[in-house]
Amino acid sequence: MMKRPALVGIVNMTPDSFSGDGQYGQDALAYARCLADAGADILDIGAESTRPGARSLSAEEEWGRLQPFLMALSEQPWRQSLRVSLDTRHITSARQALEYGVEIINDVSGLVSHDMCELLGEHTGDIMVMHSLSLPADPTIVWPDNCEPVAEILAWKEVILRRAVSVGIMPERLIFDPGIGFGKTPGQSLALMLGAQSLVASGGRWLFGHSRKSFLQLFSDAPAAKRDDLTLAFSAMLAEAGVPYLRVHQVARHHTLFEQLCR
Repeated sequence: MMKRPALVGIVNMTPDSFSGDGQYGQDALAYARCLADAGADILDIGAESTRPGARSLSAEEEWGRLQPFLMALSEQPWRQSLRVSLDTRHITSARQALEYGVEIINDVSGLVSHDMCELLGEHTGDIMVMHSLSLPADPTIVWPDNCEPVAEILAWKEVILRRAVSVGIMPERLIFDPGIGFGKTPGQSLALMLGAQSLVASGGRWLFGHSRKSFLQLFSDAPAAKRDDLTLAFSAMLAEAGVPYLRVHQVARHHTLFEQLCR
């Protein structure tokens, strides 16, 4: 029987999210509560957009968005029912978020910073590690046409494992994200989706952040916010392949889908 993947609900605290779902202040807190009530297992909080063309934030700007939210979140009784992840590439934001009780750091830069590696080596929580070629994403920087996407990600995974172990991070703490849409053409992102079973079979834990991503334009010309039906179809495929974590916008619809599929 298919096992229900953990649902990672997305809270974008940015005005320039690619899917137009940015939240601020009390609105962000209310949105997080909605995701929790809808069945999210993890909340992934991000304050810097990584979409193509996005403006990079300084660590100070990012923390200025995050700090009031994390303080308010820590006071909510429902917060204890789930884990919280911070989506960041700034070591100062990661360090301060851990002090606010954030359990998971989602390093979208892929452990390229030695300082970030050392910080995470001092803690015991899970670490999400995403593959990318540039941040924010640059659609002109992609793998060559003749590459093998699954092989590339498997080679990257081995690099990450060696880097993590070198600073005392145990492999079982890592969650690998192939970075759908980051440094990949739509066809290459699709190849990774279709190759999910091979990635899972290689060992370790995997997270796919495919929700509303641009590769879905291979199947529909709908804008990002209208790609949820396609997202759900691919989510079912990923769950069948054994992917244990899905990072999604529509938590409620995913919860309903997996209640039906995992009976």
